[in-house]
Amino acid sequence: MRLFLLFFLVGIFVLLLQTTLLHLLPGGPIAPDLTLVLCVYLGLYHPTVGAALGSFLLGYSIDIVSSRVIGVNAFAMSLVFLSVYFSSRAIWLQNPMVSSLVVLLAALVKGAALVLVSAIFVSVEGFWIGAAWYIIKEALLAAVLAPMVFALLRRGENFVERFRSVAP
Repeated sequence: MRLFLLFFLVGIFVLLLQTTLLHLLPGGPIAPDLTLVLCVYLGLYHPTVGAALGSFLLGYSIDIVSSRVIGVNAFAMSLVFLSVYFSSRAIWLQNPMVSSLVVLLAALVKGAALVLVSAIFVSVEGFWIGAAWYIIKEALLAAVLAPMVFALLRRGENFVERFRSVAP
């Protein structure tokens, strides 16, 4: 229960940070997708039904806060969770470079899902070129930050575990 509370609070914090403050940084509209990094972490280290539901709710929260089409990010985050979950059985995940590569590939999967679903609902000339460039930049930024975020999440988990073992 305490681990759920940790991920819930981290999810709310990351969502608020990603949708507000990170867009004010000098990089233009490119902000690291920290909710994606959290979703990948859940898929790699906590492959449960609760984590899958949490990933869906993270995407749905992004849709509610900043999307014109409800459900697109929820679909993309669920797809990312499933792809990371299925691939995590075949790769060694203790290396920070490998985790960065997984986040990079997951960001590209999410971006491709968003572009394909958006192409169905929105018809804009030149959309593909701008979207591809934006997706690649955002994916690289998320991959660079992933090892640090993973380390912070592991520290939080260790703290919760130590607190759990001390509490009666």
